[in-house]
Formats: sequence, structure tokens, C-alpha cells
Amino acid sequence: MILAVLGLSLCAALSRSFYVQDTLAISTEFQGDIDQIAAVLEREVLLNLEVLFALKAAIEVVPGMDADRFKSITQGILERSPAIMAFAWAPSIERNQIANLEREQQRLFPDWRLSERDAENRVVPVAERSWYVPVQFIAPLEKNGAAMGFDLASEANRRAAIETSRDTGRMVATAGIKLVQESDKQQGFLVFAPLYKGRPTNLEQRREAHYGYINGVFLVGELANQAIGIRNSPSLLFQVVDVTDAQPNQLYSNADPGASRWVSDMGYKTLLADVAGRTWQIQAKPSQTYIDARRSFLPALIMVSGSFFIALLVIYALINVNRNRALVASKEELEKMSLTDGLTQLENRRHFDQFLEQEWARAMRQTQPLSLIMLDIDHFKHYNDHYGHPAGDECLRNVARVLQGVVRRPTDMLARYGGEEFAIILPDTANGGLVAEACRAAIEKAAMQHEFSDASKRLTISAGVCSMVPGEANSLDELKQQADAALYRAKHAGRNTVELS
Repeated sequence: MILAVLGLSLCAALSRSFYVQDTLAISTEFQGDIDQIAAVLEREVLLNLEVLFALKAAIEVVPGMDADRFKSITQGILERSPAIMAFAWAPSIERNQIANLEREQQRLFPDWRLSERDAENRVVPVAERSWYVPVQFIAPLEKNGAAMGFDLASEANRRAAIETSRDTGRMVATAGIKLVQESDKQQGFLVFAPLYKGRPTNLEQRREAHYGYINGVFLVGELANQAIGIRNSPSLLFQVVDVTDAQPNQLYSNADPGASRWVSDMGYKTLLADVAGRTWQIQAKPSQTYIDARRSFLPALIMVSGSFFIALLVIYALINVNRNRALVASKEELEKMSLTDGLTQLENRRHFDQFLEQEWARAMRQTQPLSLIMLDIDHFKHYNDHYGHPAGDECLRNVARVLQGVVRRPTDMLARYGGEEFAIILPDTANGGLVAEACRAAIEKAAMQHEFSDASKRLTISAGVCSMVPGEANSLDELKQQADAALYRAKHAGRNTVELS
């Protein structure tokens, strides 16, 4: 069983090792998938920003702008770019220019007014400020007409992005914004591209030459879906998070991040390159389905096959153990048979001789007395001749049972010495005559019939006893000879008696 436990432990350790390596390989593959998606998303973002940059360059070539021209240069781009929701042209004006701009715009758009939203998100006239960035033209107009005249600089975060764009000459993105055209899981963001007269090279020149912005409204969901492509499956959670500010803002998620099927232990995060001044992070988690589809069968195979092999070994070992037990039991039975009289189940002559030698040596070492009783059934030959041998065998068994009732000490031995003769070894006993007399009386009391005995009409025994302390002056043979001589005297004294040496 110890080997089985060790074997199972080894199988479990190997299976665990392969499982860990397999999990690491799956994690590496998952990270590779996400890195590939992130690279495609990064490329899509840059391509769409380049579209805005190209539009900025086209407008700067011919600074003047009107509704027809704006529509003509943006319409084709919007049709080819599903991730761009809208383009807007927004001049930078001072407060004293508002009236002229409104009159000019109202020739084409009668309801055009410079506006902003208040704290309750209501459209109201703009508050008094030193400068404004109103949406003068927007495409497509049909879906975004409500934005006409809206001051992009009316909100603090957008105003900061606008100023940064103006002062650096770079395109600058805003944080994520809610768009009514998008689902609640997706957001958009604005990117401002500054427009200059000429080619200013420093801050002072940029502020002097600046006259407006071309800005794009981008859909994060479209960008992400183009990047994920066929990999967008229920087994993969893919999120785009803006981590520029202290409070991260989720821009996109292809599934519910709170669902229980995502395996957080294998979550992976990676940053995109600069997104017009913003820092985006990809956060992804696989589902258990994703992991199971890539899980190798090797760890389970090792455990199952190892357990099966160990089970075979255990079965083989149990068979051998049972066989060995059977062999031991057979050996013990044979050994018992070799030391036991088959008829009476008492100890036989061989065992008697071995035990007597052991007890003689022990009594000699410890200087203790040892008694030997020799018993013989009186006129047993007559019993056999008249009652038959089967009855004689039964008589021997009955005598053995009666004697066993007398000789009860665990240290004593009752043996069948041969034929109708029995022997009793009594260690640490100085007066074996008492035991011999008890045996004789017990046989007589048993009243077993023996009509052909000269001693009695009942079965009787004669006994000879010798007790001595083994030493230099005597020997084991002397003990046996004296006990046998005492038995001889008992027989010639009329039988059914006990004689002491």
C-alpha cells in the first residue's frame, strides 16, 4: 500500500507539473492573441488619425471654407471609414466676431446660433468668454445637425485639449464621451487637429497663425471590432480602457466583464502606443471555454494511465499477499499437523520430545523443579479386541478430552505418547503426583464402559510420576526412565493407580 500511495503521489506530481506547463502555454497563447489584436487596433487607430491629418492638410492648402466644399472633401472619406462618425469644421473666434458669424451662417442655416449646454444639459446661448470654437460645418449633416453652432470650448476638458492642440500643433484626443448612436458598452472620442496660416514653428507663432480646427468624432466600438475581427467570440473578454487620468474610463467591452465565466487568474493587460495624447490599455480575460479548447489531454492521460497502472500493481500485490497468506497458513497448518496427533488433536511424540528438552534446559538454568507423568489406559488391547478399532479410536479421543479438562495451565503440555499411552510435562512443579491422581480420578469418574478390563468394569488408567530439579547429578533420560519405571510399577500393582519415582 505504501508503494501504491507513493506511485499515486508521483503520478499526481507529474500530472500537476504537466498541467502547470500546459496552463503556462495556454496563457502564453492567450497573451499572443491579445497582443495581435492590440497591434491591429493600434494600426486602425493610427490609420484613422492619419485620415484626419490628411483632411487637415487639404484644408490648410486652401484656407477658405464653406458648406459645399466641406461636404465634398469629407463625404468620400466618411463612406470609406466606418469608425469615423463625423467631421466638423470649427473656427476659433473672439466674442466680437459672434454676431457676424451668426448672420453669415443663418443665410444657409436659419436656426444656427452659438450655443453650449448648462449644468442640466440644456442647450443655452454661450456665456461670455474671450474666445469660442463653434461648429460651423459638420458632416454628415443629417445625423449631426444638432451640433451646429455648439461651442466646443464650452467644457473645461475639451477646452484643455483644444488649447494643447493649438499650442503644440499636434492632434489631441479627448477622454471618452457618450454618443447617442453608440450602445451603452461603447463610447466615442473627439480628436482636434489645429489649422494654421503658414507654417508656424513656435508657441507665439502658432497662437498668432491659428484660425480654427478640423475635428473628428471616432467610434471606439468600430475600431475595436475591426481589430478583433473573427477572434471576437464569447470565449474572449476584450476591453479598451483609457488610463490617462486618475480614474480609468472604459471605452469599449465586447462582453459583460462582470460575468462569472471569465478566468481572472489568466487576465492580461497591455498598453497601446500614444493615441493623440491619450493612453489606452487593453484588458482581456479568457473564459473557461477558451482554456478547455486548448487544454492538452496529457496531464489527464498521465493521471489516468498512472492510476490504472498503480491499480494493476495493487491488484497484483494483493493477489500475491493473499497467496502468501495462504502459503503461510498452509505452512502453519502443516507445521501444526507435524506437531499434532491426528486422532486426539493433542501434541504428538515429536512435539513432546522438543518441548521436554526445552523445559529441561530452562529448569536447569533457573534451578526449578520439573515433573513428568506417563499414563497408560488399562487393558486397552482387550478394549480394541472386543469393541473394535473404531470404538478404540473414540475411546482415545474421550480420554484426551477428560485429561485436557485437568491439565489447564498454559505452561503445561499434554501429549499422546504413542498407542494408548499419554504423557504430561509440568514445568515448575515439584509434586506431579497430585496432577496424576487428578487425571486418574477424572477418568474413573467419566465412567467409560470397559467390560473386559481386569482392573474394573469401567475404563481406568495407570500413571507413573517423576519430579526432579535438573542439575549435574541427573539427566533428561533419567527423568524419562524413572517416570516410565513408575508407570511399570503402577501396572503391576493392580492398575488404576499412581506410582511416584
